[in-house]
Amino acid sequence: MKGMLKAEFFKFKHSYALWIILGVISVSCMVSVLTGTYSSAEQTLTAISKDSMVPILACVIYSAIILTEDFSSGILRHYIANGYKRSSIVFAKFIHYIAGSSILLFFYPVICVLLAAAIQGIETSFMSVIEKMLLLFMQSLPLYWGIFGLFFLISIVVQKGVFAMSVSFALSIIVVVFTNKFYGNLTGILKYSPVIQISEIASGTITSVYFTSVFFSLAILTVCVLISVVRFSHIEL
Repeated sequence: MKGMLKAEFFKFKHSYALWIILGVISVSCMVSVLTGTYSSAEQTLTAISKDSMVPILACVIYSAIILTEDFSSGILRHYIANGYKRSSIVFAKFIHYIAGSSILLFFYPVICVLLAAAIQGIETSFMSVIEKMLLLFMQSLPLYWGIFGLFFLISIVVQKGVFAMSVSFALSIIVVVFTNKFYGNLTGILKYSPVIQISEIASGTITSVYFTSVFFSLAILTVCVLISVVRFSHIEL
């Protein structure tokens, strides 16, 4: 396991995929700030924190790049031939993916808020904005993990980058768009959705439903990783 973690860390250091994706989504936020869509750093933080679609789609692309390339390159056969357990390979790639996705979730609002603060100004104080940004990051992170677990499973099962990305994109639309669309009519059920709770905490609303949603999200993550291990153990490379 230690050797696989070193290998994945080496790949992380020498891969530009995460930073390119982060740059692209930050540019889209930059356009909104420059055109006056957001009038302050606080409004920018609230708006981008409510909009879970952007980071979710960014991590769809990230998962397809870093999780499927090893299938096509043949490096997984090399790992197995050198005695690495298949379960260790999956767990190492999972840690790589979830760490990279978490970094993206952290730096995306940081870049956007700093840009908005410089151009549009701050309504309260810089420290209060930083504190709120860190709090929202910590609160939303476990909610995103369950969604990312689904993308991880899809990439391991499908193996092919473009196909995995297509399936994950379709799932994202179902999870995000449909959930938000029908939330008003099915609040009793959909209020537990991580997507809904991400929007709720961005609005400053935290109830017992949030903690249930976190448990549900982490349960999804655990199940997806375990299924990925079982699936990868039976894949012929």
